[in-house]
Amino acid sequence: MGLGSSYFNVDAAFRDSQKVVCFTETPLEHVWMMCEEIEHRDVQIQPYGVVFTKSWARRQGVNPVMYVDITIGHDWLTEPANLMLRAAHEGHAVTLVDGDWSRIDLAHSPIAKLTPFFEPMGKPRDIRREWWWEREWRHAGDLLFQWTDLVAVFVPEDDREAFEADFNEGRAAQFYAPPIRRFNYLDPRWGQERMIATLAGVPIDDVGPFP
Repeated sequence: MGLGSSYFNVDAAFRDSQKVVCFTETPLEHVWMMCEEIEHRDVQIQPYGVVFTKSWARRQGVNPVMYVDITIGHDWLTEPANLMLRAAHEGHAVTLVDGDWSRIDLAHSPIAKLTPFFEPMGKPRDIRREWWWEREWRHAGDLLFQWTDLVAVFVPEDDREAFEADFNEGRAAQFYAPPIRRFNYLDPRWGQERMIATLAGVPIDDVGPFP
């Protein structure tokens, strides 16, 4: 992901350096929107996921995405980044090694550390690209976590029992140690009140008439 996508097909090492784990800080009442079918979206997100605190995420190096405008005439942020990418690709990138400047390739250049966190938005041509509403955060490379790091798990309500059984006793247990505590399971299609009540441990009969 990121601003360096134009080099993904010409530099495999650089492409690998731009692989990320993606998160969203979308408010609970809007989580259902993440699972909707949206025109021009490259992937269809399914209603399954894991929930962490932002404090935990920051300790792991997860960082908010910076959305930069690529609308024609608004290149004051993207143009410098593109020039640095081009220079690095042509072999002009340098960095300090043991106090001395050393020439490096695109994948190891300083700009390659930044571009995974730059996401284009705007309308450079016919199609408008606007994903800033997703409030995306990213982690460059793989991200490891413990089950105890989770706050909740997203799963559709009508699939919860089967999902929980598979996770704790069946297929998932073949690959991962079962969790030591019971998760809060949330349906992303629920409203905010229902989610908060579930996280607080309110009995379902006392939640009220909230969707």
